[in-house]
Amino acid sequence: MNLFRAFLLLILGTTLTFAQSPTIRYNLSMSQPWTHLYEVQITFDRLPAGDATVDLVLPVWRTGRYIIFDFAGSVQEFQSLDAGGNRLGWEKSDKSTWRVRKGKSRTVQVQYTVYANEFDLRTKGLNDEYGFLDGITAFMYIEKYRYIPVTLVVTPYSTWHVTTGLDAVPGKPNHFTASNYDHLADSPLFIGNQKDYEFEVGEKKHVLSILGEGNYKSQDLIDDIAKIVQAHLDFWGSLPYNRYVFMLHLSSLGGGGTEHINSTIMGTRPFVFSNPNQYRGFLGLVAHEYFHTWNVKQIRPRAISPYHYSKENYIKELWIAEGTTSYYGPIMLLKAGFVSADRLIEGLGRQIMGDRTRPGNAIQSATESSFDAWIKFWKPTPHSYNAESDYYDKGSDISLLLDLEIRHRSANKHSLDDVMRELYRRFPWNGTGYTVDDFQKIAERFAGSSLNEFFASFVHGTAPLEWERGLSYVGLDVHAKLDSGQAYLGIHMADRGDRTLLTRVVAGSPAHQAGLNADDELVALNGYRVRSQDVTARLADFKPGGVVTITVFRDDRLREFRVTLSTPPVPSYTVSKSKTATPLQKSIFESWTGSKFNNQ
Repeated sequence: MNLFRAFLLLILGTTLTFAQSPTIRYNLSMSQPWTHLYEVQITFDRLPAGDATVDLVLPVWRTGRYIIFDFAGSVQEFQSLDAGGNRLGWEKSDKSTWRVRKGKSRTVQVQYTVYANEFDLRTKGLNDEYGFLDGITAFMYIEKYRYIPVTLVVTPYSTWHVTTGLDAVPGKPNHFTASNYDHLADSPLFIGNQKDYEFEVGEKKHVLSILGEGNYKSQDLIDDIAKIVQAHLDFWGSLPYNRYVFMLHLSSLGGGGTEHINSTIMGTRPFVFSNPNQYRGFLGLVAHEYFHTWNVKQIRPRAISPYHYSKENYIKELWIAEGTTSYYGPIMLLKAGFVSADRLIEGLGRQIMGDRTRPGNAIQSATESSFDAWIKFWKPTPHSYNAESDYYDKGSDISLLLDLEIRHRSANKHSLDDVMRELYRRFPWNGTGYTVDDFQKIAERFAGSSLNEFFASFVHGTAPLEWERGLSYVGLDVHAKLDSGQAYLGIHMADRGDRTLLTRVVAGSPAHQAGLNADDELVALNGYRVRSQDVTARLADFKPGGVVTITVFRDDRLREFRVTLSTPPVPSYTVSKSKTATPLQKSIFESWTGSKFNNQ
């Protein structure tokens, strides 16, 4: 009897605590969308009377892009009220925190507007045609109540409707619920006359929502995205959601994408769908962003478990979160039937050359690139190529070679696939998150031996990647071809209107040694005017050791530089199947690519 009474008291106490906890409701409207202003109202009810003040915080960065933004700078007309509509005093305690003096009031309602006109950053945008909102850019929160359920009510403009990954409230149009603030902030909104197409894969609902017009064929697009979803389901074994939304913005602003908890926002140009290469590139974007549903949204580095919205989150694992995802994007297209193994092999030569051409890979490690993303990667300069690595590309390269290393050491019993699935099992999104050391230990378990040297050299160090060795494990030969008669200058250019600018001067190159700078305006080569498309053809008339005069404008002053040309520092590479591949090498190739090893 005492046990039963104790049980009843526990249930009653839990119920009363829940009933007395604060309730939070967000209201979003857009009465004049052509002004680019969202109207936000947040109501906190049943707050403790003893708290004289509450701090409302707006995040300073958005998930998926590791740089500090100025979201607070877009907030206008902030005011705070109690339950009776009486004004409550407030002041800002820092650039992104509004401190409301509520006294004994148990209700605080804040109202403000948010200027939104940056669709290209996938943060917030609103105009007379449609709107997009990443909630993290506009919705404030109270840290103390960050993990309790919230409600969102949207009032769309005119005939617009809302598409989002949030759960809809049955019988209440444009009412949505989220389990907590993080869920709300990680569920972007399309608001407009977007076209929504529903389909099912793995008995789970999916939506393709298209904002804008283009030359796509909706059923073909749905069928192809469904194949990508199925490839991921086959890889991971389950889908970690009940409903997923692919949000696609067709615009001249171009491409890119951002992952979210059960949705993604992607952008592409409107008329890429009839061009096979451009369309394949778009499907690669889909595969990359969708792979993030597991790798970074479920499998999270410890530094972002949980997210810290008011400051930088220093992460050494971005080469895994982004780089490994970049590696698996083409693999998923291969599994889904959109690319062939031969095409994958063809791209390896360019991948090797890209790695070995970049001077920054010898200066900055993959973990350093990850950790310094906040101050370097997302703040690129003309010198970045020379002094920094890229945790997307370098991480992808390392992941590929690590995959082949595990396959080789385990005699093709295991692969990086097993590592990723084990990470998914051991580090759920609501846990503590993983570290590079955790990742290494799991990889060693499947490799069957220590990977200390691999990680010390290539992950934490800047040793040149051993492409020839790694690719030999799958029966592939690397062929280098250096054209000793080709003249090399070492500049990258871009035409901007009627001007041609040097966008990059490669460290150690003849141009760099001669004193040319990024942002110099290229005027002439040996006294004759050139544009970016002319330089390669003009250099074909010269041999290494030849001297050319480069004329530029620098700070509106005409300058001339004598440059002694050299041979290219890195050869071009091709990769082919070996004619002497062993049975083990062939079997690893076939399990890796899912296709037969034929070296005809």
